[in-house]
Amino acid sequence: MSIFIILALILLLFIAFIFGIFILTIRYRRIILWVCLAFVAFGFLLYTASYMSSGMNLPTTFFAALRGVYSAARMFSVNDDHGVLTGIQGAEWLTENVSWQIPFWFCHIATLIIVYIALITLFGHKFIDSFRLRFGPYKEVYIIKGSDKNALLLAENIITHDAEQKHSDKNRLIVFLLEEDDDENKLYDKASHFGGIVQVQDRDHDFSYFLKKAKLGKRNWLNNKKYYIVLMSKDASVLDDVRLIAEYAKENAVSPEILDVFVFTSSEWDREKIEEITQAKNGEQRKYPYTFHIVNELELLTRQMIEKHPPFECPGLNLSGGKASRNFTVMILGFGPVGQSALLRLVMNGQFVGSRMRAIIVDKDIDNLRDCFLHRYPGLKLCCDMEFKDYNVQREEFFTLLDKEKNVDYIVSALHSDEINKQTALDMWYHYERKDIKALPFIAVAELNGSLRETKQYEKQKAEQDEKIFVFGSREDVYKESVIIRQKADRMAKAVNEVYGGQSWHELDWFLQESNRAAADFIPAMLKLAGCNEKDAMDKKTLTNNSSLAEILAQTEHIRWNAFHAAMGYRPISIEEMNRRFKDYKGNGNILEFARRDSKARLQVCIVHWDELDKVSEAYRELAYHTDNLKEQKRNFKENDRYIIQNIPKFLDAAKGGNTIN
Repeated sequence: MSIFIILALILLLFIAFIFGIFILTIRYRRIILWVCLAFVAFGFLLYTASYMSSGMNLPTTFFAALRGVYSAARMFSVNDDHGVLTGIQGAEWLTENVSWQIPFWFCHIATLIIVYIALITLFGHKFIDSFRLRFGPYKEVYIIKGSDKNALLLAENIITHDAEQKHSDKNRLIVFLLEEDDDENKLYDKASHFGGIVQVQDRDHDFSYFLKKAKLGKRNWLNNKKYYIVLMSKDASVLDDVRLIAEYAKENAVSPEILDVFVFTSSEWDREKIEEITQAKNGEQRKYPYTFHIVNELELLTRQMIEKHPPFECPGLNLSGGKASRNFTVMILGFGPVGQSALLRLVMNGQFVGSRMRAIIVDKDIDNLRDCFLHRYPGLKLCCDMEFKDYNVQREEFFTLLDKEKNVDYIVSALHSDEINKQTALDMWYHYERKDIKALPFIAVAELNGSLRETKQYEKQKAEQDEKIFVFGSREDVYKESVIIRQKADRMAKAVNEVYGGQSWHELDWFLQESNRAAADFIPAMLKLAGCNEKDAMDKKTLTNNSSLAEILAQTEHIRWNAFHAAMGYRPISIEEMNRRFKDYKGNGNILEFARRDSKARLQVCIVHWDELDKVSEAYRELAYHTDNLKEQKRNFKENDRYIIQNIPKFLDAAKGGNTIN
């Protein structure tokens, strides 16, 4: 073998070693450092033992240890004292023994690796971050545009699965995308604790540059990632970012299965604009068939309130045989954005057969709030009786109202001050306690500006007193993977969509996706009404074998569906109006779909009482006979609700990662 081949092999071995250490440093830096430090300590022991070989007494041992420290330190300057050891009588066990020589030189290599890691960390972290972003062996990449505390909190929860595991998930990569005026160094210091990357979007590089850099759209055996993009910025650029992401994904043939986009907005105007961008169509097909989640922080807060303390757990309802024993009554104190969101969420989740929902809304400025709200949600009257009171909760007239209303199930205190909310909740509680009310209402206290510590202490104190008073609104409870990303819940929602037999999930518009999610969210209530738990339902493949109870549950599903549409601003249309829309249709799309519902104008013919659905189904089938759609000619809208109930065990299985509906 020639000397050139040997040198080439040595060079290749050296390059492979350096590259291997680089890759390991990126993914397992902490482990590599601890291993190398262990070798350094072992090197110190080897040097010390060699210096002691010439004799062992107290002075010799002391100076041997000092020389060991010195030689171990010299290892970091790419020096060794092997030549010194060869001159020491008795050190032949190390200098002439291959078994000890190998670990001896590994100790020196370990110091080189430590120096290598230190230099890269100090001067090459941007290069490493770029390499990780392009070639890192991650299964999931989360690109978060935002730099505030909420963005950092969400990132930490994603990387630790909401703190279910102590260390960061090595299969996930968090990338923060900042604007030029954001503090890059400050965020980098925090993100580096969990392996996050910080990138700055400047005037020369738009969003698509970083998507390309992250290899979104490049699918091969080296890049088999799922991408989640979270737009948390609250400036005007969010609409431009949404359009750019949609266009980039389409141009690069990104599979809808590997991309989810989450857009935070508190503006109804922006939400509708986002829908216009993402749901644009070429003929009957969506131009951008990707899932865009439109996230409203207030809706997240009130949704968490409902998930933790759902209406079906209110003791006064006495749920039995699938029915409630009396009407479900709620009281909303303060009708600002939080109070309105809380009412809508309660409407969606407080519908039971045998019960009529009733809402008592108290606000000293109610005259300026009521009319706009009712105009915005014209269908609410179908599923909720609303009474508006111009009261001050700190005056005696309010407590007179509490005395008058004997069967309140749920009270939400969402006034303009956290402290007033807390004090009002306590005042109400003491009032009910003095009256010796048996079926006590849930009292939800909005605390939007309180700290997590105060919130948890408050809830713990109330729990210890066995009271049904609780706080909602903590950002720490909302900015979680399970709340924002919701992979488990979306698996169930996708299974619900398959029951309806419509378009694929990625072809659905935002509203229909939300409709399926709402059906999935109500499943715990269905289990309660059916008198079974999740395990029994999955084992038996059914909620109930009682046909009468199954029919009641189907009715419940329909009134829940009505309430969801009403809370989303839909209004019912008559059969006559459906017929007129069918006759006047001039488009090239689905004429039957247009006749019965309109997502832009928010119209829906099926928002009727259960007993009226048969007439709607019959009228709809008559229209279908004028088309070649054989499936719609057999449509029975009641069967949709019955089929949902039948398939709830399959939804539960889908949520756990099992098969969806076949």
